[in-house]
Amino acid sequence: MHDLSDLLIGSGDESSIVAYRRGQPLLRSQLRHDVAHNAARLAALNCRRGLVITEDTYWCAVAMLALFQIGADVILPQNTTTGASNAIQAEWDLIVTDQPADAATSVFELGAGVGRPMELKAVDAKACRLSLFTSGSTGEPKRVDKTLALMQREAVAIEQVLGASVPKDGRIVGTVTHQHLFGLSFKLFWPLCTGRPFEAAVHEFWEELLAEDLGHAAVVVSPAHLKRLGDLELATNHVPPSCLLSAGAELGDDSAATAQKAFHAPLCEIYGSTETGMIGWRWRSEANEPWSAAPGVVLDIGADGALLLRSPFASGDAWVRTEDRAEQVPGGFRLIGRADRIVKIEGKRVSLPEIEAALAGSPLIAAVALIALGDDELVLAAVVVPSVAGSAELARLGAFRFGRLLRQCLASRHEAAAMPRRWRFVEELPVGPLGKIRQAALRSLFNQGKTEPDLLAMRRNGDALELDLFNAPELLQLDGHFPNMPIVPGVAQIDWVVKFAARHLDLPLESAQDYQVKFHRLTLPETTVTLALTHDRDRQRLNFSYRRADVVLTSGVIRLAPT
Repeated sequence: MHDLSDLLIGSGDESSIVAYRRGQPLLRSQLRHDVAHNAARLAALNCRRGLVITEDTYWCAVAMLALFQIGADVILPQNTTTGASNAIQAEWDLIVTDQPADAATSVFELGAGVGRPMELKAVDAKACRLSLFTSGSTGEPKRVDKTLALMQREAVAIEQVLGASVPKDGRIVGTVTHQHLFGLSFKLFWPLCTGRPFEAAVHEFWEELLAEDLGHAAVVVSPAHLKRLGDLELATNHVPPSCLLSAGAELGDDSAATAQKAFHAPLCEIYGSTETGMIGWRWRSEANEPWSAAPGVVLDIGADGALLLRSPFASGDAWVRTEDRAEQVPGGFRLIGRADRIVKIEGKRVSLPEIEAALAGSPLIAAVALIALGDDELVLAAVVVPSVAGSAELARLGAFRFGRLLRQCLASRHEAAAMPRRWRFVEELPVGPLGKIRQAALRSLFNQGKTEPDLLAMRRNGDALELDLFNAPELLQLDGHFPNMPIVPGVAQIDWVVKFAARHLDLPLESAQDYQVKFHRLTLPETTVTLALTHDRDRQRLNFSYRRADVVLTSGVIRLAPT
């Protein structure tokens, strides 16, 4: 273990490998040139607070070390969207990035150095300031201040937990970004402080990661990636990694077992927060394994069941109250749910008040309430009271496309995990006598399930009618048809024909006598289809067909009772 100043000014081997990019080593000498080159340029611009946004982990390291060299603060936004940067615009002077900069004077593009235009110096780790932003319970981004000294202290603790499992020359690779604390701590500071090389690229897709040489590596991944592993696995003739590291949300037993089998490697879960750093860890060797406190972390349970802690990786020495409820058990502690309105969606911390506030800013919405649905894998759901303008758009677009339109209100500032996937549109929110929203009533709106597809558009020409329908994945008729390949059952399709004909062609339900139907293709959920209905008055028949684009999926005839 060493102080990061030693990496820049120490007498160590300059040919040692700091990182790899596309298989090519990046040496300690290059890191020193790059830090010196960019520090000189940033100093010339009098940058005091740099907002670091990079795709490449190596360039993130260069940016932070260069800013520390000139005594500037490092600022990391909540995510890399433009909206997130704009929301904290008062906190930074200059965006420091590895992406091509336009003519904007507030963007600084990092560049490779060929010399050392300034002499690198030792820095006071306690004076090097690093600030991250995360979701706050008020809906506004919450600033969390740290120092280089705290990050280095956490790297020492990580080494105590994982050092015996990962060889000194084992690479640190993964799917998580360094823009969040988990990736920053485990994929950047830990290898920098211990001399292990890290992979500069962030592998968004499994296929990219599996193409890397993972032999003896520590693979830093997110729960969301592990849950989408599918049937991929490391080839049996490849050397397996030393371990998998996951953080952000607890993994279910099935996901943990599948991951370990696919990579032929043990899995270590990390529990922590942006405010406190690493809180606990556990190797997933059995179901419901208890957590162990991270080295130096002191834990207690509050009277309300909330987990309390004192952390050597957090600013100050005060007790910190988390919003996680916990219980002490032999060998450690277990987590038993959240006490606030911050939820984990695909391993990302999502503030329900923040998303509600963003949606409420739309002129299409009069009121909104969010809940998280599900057990192991949470899904964000929204109950919306449309405004007058929103009601008109809902009638014009239909529920499915209106929900998609509302998601666009979030796209500029929030990641996909923070966007609702399920929607209900109501005349008023369910509230109790004191005006508090009744959570059980919100949940019941979704527990009722959907019995009809979403109507996206309707076109009528006399006795002929066309309806564009979206087969939502939560349709109750999909239950049992079939678990591994859900399809829309034929009986449901016929039922919808009768109901839509009664509703829009004034044909009463009891008029359906018998029918003939032919199924040409399977009708699948999460698809948009067109239902064509034609009332043949002379022959007392209702002709119908479901098609997707120009392909007929189902067609048939229903004989109607004489009127």
